[in-house]
Amino acid sequence: MAGRTEAVSVDPRQLAAGFEQFIAAARELERSYAELKQRTAEVDLELQATNRRLQVALREREAIFAALPIGLCAVRDGGVVSCCNREGERLLAAARAAGVDLARATAGECVCGDLAVRVRRVELPDGELVLLEDRSRVQELEREVHRLDRLAGLSELALGVAHEIKNPLNGVMGFASLLERSADPDAMRRHAGKVVQGVRQVDEIVRSLLGFARTDRPHGRVATVAGIVAAAAAAAGVPAARITLRGTVEATVDADALERVLTNLFRNAIEAARDASLQIDAATTNGRLELIVQDDGPGVAAELGARAFEPFVSTKERGTGLGLPLSLRVLSFLGGDLELLNPGEPGARFRVRLPLRPVLLPRPAAAEVAP
Repeated sequence: MAGRTEAVSVDPRQLAAGFEQFIAAARELERSYAELKQRTAEVDLELQATNRRLQVALREREAIFAALPIGLCAVRDGGVVSCCNREGERLLAAARAAGVDLARATAGECVCGDLAVRVRRVELPDGELVLLEDRSRVQELEREVHRLDRLAGLSELALGVAHEIKNPLNGVMGFASLLERSADPDAMRRHAGKVVQGVRQVDEIVRSLLGFARTDRPHGRVATVAGIVAAAAAAAGVPAARITLRGTVEATVDADALERVLTNLFRNAIEAARDASLQIDAATTNGRLELIVQDDGPGVAAELGARAFEPFVSTKERGTGLGLPLSLRVLSFLGGDLELLNPGEPGARFRVRLPLRPVLLPRPAAAEVAP
């Protein structure tokens, strides 16, 4: 029959079981929600702590960047400066006043008015980090150090002059005293000759040192290595038989400089060992003369090797320790150098290097043309 509804029977036990399952699921959801809420609170606390640490680190980084003596500038595409520390702002402003844009400057030294700035650039993912170092104070200090070094050199040179002229002056005074007391004409002539010789030595030393100090003037006389070695041996009182010279002995250099240096080395050798023999090897390369001067004496102690060219360093009882320093300075004026090769070993071995000097022949006189 149409419109008739059939009755649905429900088992009370199944209904009770369904309600129990629903209640258990609701309780599980409530427990999970409580756990999730607790975990969310813990994560929130962790995020807050992390955020505080990040803020502290950010402030520390900003304080460090601000305190750096080097300018740091982040430059984006197009040369736009996005951020900069205090030193960077100062250097950018000073350079901008001088008409220079350091943000676009190439790496290297850049002069901005009174400022000298070193520019370095480091690539970033979205631009460049420009590092700006103010070199003005450093250059000023370098100039001051150079000035003080020149003053020290002048002082050292003055002491060297006194050291070099002391012996000739002592001889002049001695022979002048003998000349004053002598009545024999022949003896007086001999003493007067010695006085003149000593004065000439002093004059030669002074003229030589003036020539070294005035580098814009022409150099002194030029001679061969063989001639210079012979003259130095005679000046130092070393017999020619105790000197062996090998190699490029006809090379020509500044005679005054090399003779004074070799005289000092020869004199040191015979003072260290009276019967010392010397061997000299000469070679030329790249427009320079190189001499290896070696004796068979006791050598230079290892503890003195590094200080051998310092003023007043000497093992002699009455030595002033100025011979080697003055020799080194004399050579340096001419672009040469002097080096001890074997400190702490028997037989001192020195290397002397000096630019070669060609012998300039006199120009022939112009032929006269008859009218």
